[in-house]
Order: sequence, then C-alpha cells, then structure tokens
Amino acid sequence: MQNFVPVADNCSYTQNLQNMEGEFFCLIAEQGHYGGRTQPTTTRQGLYTCTLAGELLASINTRDGDEVAEMMRQALEKWHQKRGRAAEVAPGGYDYDPHSDCWEYPEDGLVLNLYARDLHRGSGEVDSRWNLDRVWFTRDEVNSLIPGNMVIGKNYPIPKHLARRIAKLHLVDIVRGESPRWKNEDLKQVEIALIAEEIMADRMVLRLEGTVRNEAPPILYVNPFSNQKVDMPRGLELQFLGNLTYNQTAGTFENFDVIAVGSRWGATAFNARFDDLGPAPIGFAFELASDSMIDRTPPQAILSSYFEVV
Repeated sequence: MQNFVPVADNCSYTQNLQNMEGEFFCLIAEQGHYGGRTQPTTTRQGLYTCTLAGELLASINTRDGDEVAEMMRQALEKWHQKRGRAAEVAPGGYDYDPHSDCWEYPEDGLVLNLYARDLHRGSGEVDSRWNLDRVWFTRDEVNSLIPGNMVIGKNYPIPKHLARRIAKLHLVDIVRGESPRWKNEDLKQVEIALIAEEIMADRMVLRLEGTVRNEAPPILYVNPFSNQKVDMPRGLELQFLGNLTYNQTAGTFENFDVIAVGSRWGATAFNARFDDLGPAPIGFAFELASDSMIDRTPPQAILSSYFEVV
C-alpha cells in the first residue's frame, strides 16, 4: 500500500457530477471494468488504480482481498513498464476546491462511528460480515442534547429531529450491502432519551435508552443483476442502551458507547438479503470516532438533506 495514495469516493454521486471532479472520475472509470456499460446498470462501482495523468493501470469490482491484491500487483507492474513517470502531471483544470461541497466536517461537534452486523441466532450461527457508517452532530446539536440543570434519574428525550435523523438515515440494514434510507412515514416509533446517573462538578455520567421501530411497504423494485423483486415489507425493531460521559466544562463527550439490538426483516434490492428474509437478530454499535482522516469520512447519507429537520 505504500506505493499507492488511497482515495475513497461515492461513485453513484461522483459519476453524475457535471464538473471537473465528475469528469476526471469518468475519465478513469471508462477505461476500467465497466467502461461503456449501460446494462444491467450504469454503475461504475469498483476499485481503480490510475496515474496522476489519468491513465488507468488496473481495476476490479470485488470484495475478495486476494483479488484486490492481485489487481494492485498488476497496476504496479504496468506502472514500472513505462519510463518518465516522475514527470507526469495532472491534466489541467482538475484542481480540487475543498469548499465546493454543500457540507463541512463538524470540527467542534460530535462524530461517531456506527457499526452494523448480524448477531447470534438461536442455532449459534452468525454471519461475520459487518459494515460501517459515520454519524455527525454540529456544535449546536451537541448543546441541544444536554438540557440545563439535569436531575439524576429523570428521563430527558433527545431533540425529536436528531432522534428521527438517527432512525431514518442510520438504522439501515447495510450489513451485506446497500439499502435505501427510510422515509418519514416509515418511522413508526422513535424514542431515545438520556438519564443522568451521576452529576459531578465538571462531568456527568449518562445512560441512553430508547426504542426505534421502522417499517416500509414493498417497493417492487427488481434487482437488475438477479431479477429478484423486492415484493415484501422490510423493517426493524431495536432497543437502545448506552453509557455516556459528558464534560460540562469542555462541552464535549468523553465517551459515547451505545448499542441498538433487535430484529430486522425483509430485503432491499442491493442488500443481499433475498436468502435471509428473517426476522433475524441485528445489532448497531456507536462509539466516538477519532480525528484521523479515515474517520472524517462523511456519513453515507450526507447528501440526503442530512442536517435538515425530518
């Protein structure tokens, strides 16, 4: 990996951008494994290795680590076959403007890692696959989570729009693949609250509890690869439990350890659940993210009017 500069992007979004960013991605992708393809979909999803000048070295779309490693070896071999690589420069007009996005990382807010995975079933069977998302809160949203003059043992519901954002945009079955976010009408029960367990001069120890139940009708979408139809309802019902420590002086959380466990059922076109419709156990875990570049990756739903009230 020391020979590569890793970059992560959302191809579904980027390949449709009408600007230099989208144009450069398509310049690379059209040389790759799905170049020119329109059926069964126009996606350019995958892993690409390329030069600064826009030459594709190798590409693949796979979850197999050995296949990825082989693709990277082929890319390095092709790189070394051409002389004068050090003199290559990027095509003109592709300078990145960090202020071009409609969102910014919440530097003084709260950022959580969110993990999703299947849990043990009655038979003891468990699928080891898991997936990752990020949850963002602005500074003002963090402040709104902690009401003034909290009393030990009292239940304080978190702001409705924040609870619904979590339920709508983050509590999605992405364990095996992609799923659309929930619609407002799919949120059947959303109750998340904080309870103060210990209040000190500069810190508070809090317990988080709650229940979320989402359910959506069949969308009748057909997976273009397998021709399987989404003709069943999908849903999940989860119980929340967590321990938080809030630093009142700094206005920040020192720990944010929360789980949401329960059952899920149904499938979506691309979440690979047609052979596992449930009901079956699923779990989500939230924890504080680091300040590393990888943990600054935005939530998958960042373009879904993320910070607007739902």
